[in-house]
Amino acid sequence: MTLEQIESEFLTLSKNSQAALLARLLEHLGRTLEIDQEVAQLWVDEAEVRDEAMNQGRTSGIPAKELFQRVRRFTR
Repeated sequence: MTLEQIESEFLTLSKNSQAALLARLLEHLGRTLEIDQEVAQLWVDEAEVRDEAMNQGRTSGIPAKELFQRVRRFTR
């Protein structure tokens, strides 16, 4: 499966499922690359704070498609 296929599948998920998957991936990344678990938890906490801010309309985001395009520009 390509990254584009995974991204496409990811974008079909609900926002809650996307957030849950992202948290799982971050957790896995933290274990496999020996990232400081305290730092990893801080990132998860920050993601949850930002998600809640978006849910309450205190901030807005950008479409996931645009986000992935920006990420690809920096990883090539």
